[in-house]
Parts: sequence; C-alpha cells; structure tokens
Amino acid sequence: MNILITGGLGNLGSWLTEHFANTGHNVWVLAKNFRQIHTTAKYHLIHCDISDYNEVKQKLAETNFDVVVHAGSVNDGFVENYFKLAVEVNTLGTRNLLEFFKDKKLKNFIYFSTFQVYGKYSGTINENTTATPVNDYGSTHLFAEYYVKQFFYTHKLNHTIVRLTNSYGCPKDYNSSKWYLVLNDLSKTAFEKKEIMLKSNGKAPRDFIWMGDVCRLIENLAEAEATNDIYNISGEKTYQMIEIAKFVQQAYKEKYGREIPVKVNEGDTSVYPDDLVVSAAKLKEKFAYTAEPHFVDEAKKIFSFLEQKNK
Repeated sequence: MNILITGGLGNLGSWLTEHFANTGHNVWVLAKNFRQIHTTAKYHLIHCDISDYNEVKQKLAETNFDVVVHAGSVNDGFVENYFKLAVEVNTLGTRNLLEFFKDKKLKNFIYFSTFQVYGKYSGTINENTTATPVNDYGSTHLFAEYYVKQFFYTHKLNHTIVRLTNSYGCPKDYNSSKWYLVLNDLSKTAFEKKEIMLKSNGKAPRDFIWMGDVCRLIENLAEAEATNDIYNISGEKTYQMIEIAKFVQQAYKEKYGREIPVKVNEGDTSVYPDDLVVSAAKLKEKFAYTAEPHFVDEAKKIFSFLEQKNK
C-alpha cells in the first residue's frame, strides 16, 4: 500500500515510519521540519506545513495514497502561545488534510487523537466516557475528531480515530524534543547522573503501551476495512512513576553491573485515590493483543543510543 504518515519523523511517527517501511509498504513521510532519524528504512520525505492548505494541495498532489496515518501534532504545552499553535496545527491542520483527501477515495484516514480528550486521569475510561478535555492538547484533538466525523457525514471519507494513551520506546532521533517523556527522561538521567530522580512522589498512575504494539495495531487497522469508529489504544495496565523508575534501575544494573539509587520528591504530598484504567476492550474485539511490558529492554536501548551519541 501507499501510506502517508504525517509527523513521521516524530517520537511515535518515526516508529510508525520504520515499521510500515520494513513490512513492505511504500511510505511517504510528511513533516514540517527535517529531523535525522536513525533508521535504515526507506521512505519518501515531503516537507509540508499542514496548517497551510495551499501548501498541502501543492505538496500532496503528485501521489495517490491508499491510507493516511495522521500522527502529526504539537503537544509541547510549554511553548509560548501554545494554544494558538495547537489550534492551527492539531485542529485546522487536520481539517486541511481532510479537505484535500475528501474526494480521494482513501481506504482509511487513521487519526491519532489522545486519551486526554476525556480529561480524566483516574477511574475507568472507555469510548463511551464523556469527553471533557482540561487542556489545549486534549481540546484541539477533540475538535479535530469532530472534523473527521464531519467529513465522513458529508463526503463518506473512510476513517478510524484512535485515542492513544502514553506510548514509550527508544527515540530514533538524538535531538528528539521528547526527552522529557517519562521513560526517556529517567533513562537519560540515569545514564548521565548515575542516579534516578523523580520530580514527584512517584505515586501518579499512568497507562503505558509500547510503541511496537502501537505500530502493529495501526498496521492491522490500515489493512482492515475502515469502521468509521473510535478506539482506545492502551496497555490496560497502570504503572506508578516509581515503578517505571525501578524498571530503569533494573535496566541499568543489567547493562552496567551496578545499582544506582532512586530518589523521589519527599515534599510532594499529592494523593491519587484511584487507579487509571483505559479500556481497550473495543479494539481487542477486532484484534486480539496483549501489551506486555518492555520498559527494561527499551531503557537499555536508550542507554546504548546515548552511548552512540557520545562517541
């Protein structure tokens, strides 16, 4: 298949690019900014700013695509005027793509939304949970979901919306902007400082899913008939931050033969009364999968990645 991956040089996008290219698909990556990702996978690169519709029309006109995997968004909420950028890229950028592809007879327009549209970080969440986002990242993705549905109603544009929890895996870009993500940050800190430091008390619960599992599920969705529906993609297992830190500690000991300390912020008195359960039962009805933990292996890969960077 001819597959377009927006954001295909990003943290998760680079995993998707490598996965689809290595499983025999013809891959085009749409990216606003060039990044040198470390992969031997072959792909075509399209420089394009999706917030500019004229640029979208010009840059995408030459190729017929079967499937679009739209993973491009901005989620760095600490950027100045982030709210404006988030609307321009996450919401209007998505609409620009939909406008271009509305009559292209796509097999599937797979839209990467986020579980943050729910605005809940404890208790049980499924696709019927009311979406009440509490930040610009969640809100702009929910607005984009409405546009995806709109173009199905008006133009029968086949689609699948996936609401992803926290995905993890070794970065493929030394200059990644996502070193602040939990596993990346803790592994980098362990490598550089020979200790693991949590900014919190370590009790916050989060659902995690390995990027390798995400890639396989997206490939399954790309190859299947579009259902024009919404699915959570989650690991269905909650980990506290202190547990992730201990996985990194284990990885360091296995790789380097010494144990390093784990420190928490003793001054953080935050209480988290309920575990977070993001149900993926709906997706599992289509594709049976189990999300096994890969934290230790990925932490060791991050150590090796950083070793190569420092050579």
